[in-house]
Amino acid sequence: MRLQDLPRAILPVALLSSAIGLAACASAGSGAVEQSAPVRMLPPDAAPAEPVDNMPAGFRTAFAGADARARRLVFAQECAAMVTRLRASGTFGAAAAAPKAVHCARTTDGVPVGGVYDIDSAFARPRRLTLIRLDGARPRFTEPVDTAAIAGEARMVRDITREVGPGWRAIKRAFVVVPIVSDSGVAEGWVLTQPPRPRTTVLGGDVAFVRNAEGRLVRIVDHLGTYALAPIPAAGPVRLVSAEAEVPAVADLVAARGLADIGREVSVRTALATSQLVPRMDPASGARFSWEHSRTPR
Repeated sequence: MRLQDLPRAILPVALLSSAIGLAACASAGSGAVEQSAPVRMLPPDAAPAEPVDNMPAGFRTAFAGADARARRLVFAQECAAMVTRLRASGTFGAAAAAPKAVHCARTTDGVPVGGVYDIDSAFARPRRLTLIRLDGARPRFTEPVDTAAIAGEARMVRDITREVGPGWRAIKRAFVVVPIVSDSGVAEGWVLTQPPRPRTTVLGGDVAFVRNAEGRLVRIVDHLGTYALAPIPAAGPVRLVSAEAEVPAVADLVAARGLADIGREVSVRTALATSQLVPRMDPASGARFSWEHSRTPR
């Protein structure tokens, strides 16, 4: 059998056997006995693998935490806009008489659900609550719902609006309070500034609250001083420059994901890193876009 007739998987073994045979013949001819030494295995390398994007320790974790909040905020705003349009079209009854408060959520298996309700004067119980699925067919959602959580959401929006409203109105910034639930299950209320004119987006300026054990609002994020208005080009890539040194503000990532959802190519740059959204499913979150990071040139 010729060498080229051997299967490729067998070739390395055949060549190795031939080499061993030649070495054995050479030893026998010389009469020398070669001493063999035991093979010593090196200990396993316990050092973590070098990150492919060369980011410092802790960056990816902090970025993922901010991005998780941004995804929830984008969903809440897009869902609320859809529910508002459906209410205007009569999905929840006559538009003039339909409840005004909007609730958005996802089921445990990820189905988007949205609807409308009224809240009683004590902000303790939602009334006339109607929820529908938002994944296409839009049948009425009849599974059990945590109405206490919905009432708590309404109270948080009311209390945060009272807290920040006078100051924000004094500086003439339109804002919206968006309630979300964090990865840890804590209810948070985010104050996001609305762009004052078309083809612009807001960077920074976001403020967030939670309730402490006594039920009082506690500010956990304050980027009010980093507020900036960024123009959006009519076509081509959108490059957003964050005021943050390392991880972009949540508002910056909200702007980026909102632009990506309407088909724009977008990246966010801090002094440390440039992060670009690419149309590829994120295995960790299931989102349609994932982030690629690189060091910002100095």
